Amino acid sequence: MASKRTLKKEINAIASTLVGEYLLTREFIPGVDIASANVVLGKVFDMRKEFLARVGANGGNDSKQVKAYYRKLRADFDAKVDEIITDFEALTK
Repeated sequence: MASKRTLKKEINAIASTLVGEYLLTREFIPGVDIASANVVLGKVFDMRKEFLARVGANGGNDSKQVKAYYRKLRADFDAKVDEIITDFEALTK
């Protein structure tokens, strides 16, 4: 498992990339509903806040529990990012 510091940096970097995607979508793709784009941006901010809080939480005292906790956190994070990307793709149709 990577350190908590590295994991937090990765979460922030991915959230920043998604905010950049929002800006590009809103400014350069004609016909995008701004209200819907703002909802997706809110999901990005909520995702960042949720997962940074979860990184700070302790998964337990047993190393197996900690590994399982962070493995689930990573899987949940990946699923949430995929969901947000799908929402961005839906905006451009």
